[in-house]
Amino acid sequence: MNTSLHTQIQLPATARRWIGLAAILGAVFAMAELPLYFVVPACDAAACGVETGSPMPDWLILTRTLFNFLALTLFLVSMTGVRYLIARADARYEWFGAVAGTAGAAWAIIDMVAKGLEGGSAIKATEEIDPTRTVPTYLLYGSISHLMLVVFGLAFGYAALRTRALPRWVGWSSFGIAALHLAAVPSMFFGFNSSEFYASNGWGAVAMFNGYAAIWLAAVGVATLLKKTPPASTLA
Repeated sequence: MNTSLHTQIQLPATARRWIGLAAILGAVFAMAELPLYFVVPACDAAACGVETGSPMPDWLILTRTLFNFLALTLFLVSMTGVRYLIARADARYEWFGAVAGTAGAAWAIIDMVAKGLEGGSAIKATEEIDPTRTVPTYLLYGSISHLMLVVFGLAFGYAALRTRALPRWVGWSSFGIAALHLAAVPSMFFGFNSSEFYASNGWGAVAMFNGYAAIWLAAVGVATLLKKTPPASTLA
């Protein structure tokens, strides 16, 4: 007598489209946000030291904060779908998809909180500030966020390769993204001068590395849209 239990994982084509489109649109807003960190008013070196940075108008800070909110909300939508993409292809690896999706959602929320605190500080301040220096949220959008992307990259890459839910380049490049952000975790030991490449809030360790992640997520979104929906997996 066959007593095996068969479990089918269903993922409508519309859900796959939302997962892919959210990643692409999230990357659009993320790439629109990044240049605004480098378009800052000129400031005399004697007045703008490491502690104060380059004071900037509220509209600039709040505009990039809004772009950040939109980008991360869309990434949140996309990353929570990872579990179902994996489970649809092979339910045996659903746990890895769940780990990846949870880490991705945590990254989006943590980064959003950090940027929200920066925006709130700009609103409250009676004079112009540089929130990348004066608001100590460096670890939130720095090392902590990097660790969440490490977990996401490793779990997603492994699951993608084992299940073939997406092209193999997605899995291998996911490991590359994990390695990149792992290399940025120790930046917490190198101060908070955002004009330096490898500071805890540095333009390289944060802005550039996150830019690579956003472009990669957009590419994964395209791959998700182009991938044909496989038949529901059956796990004995």
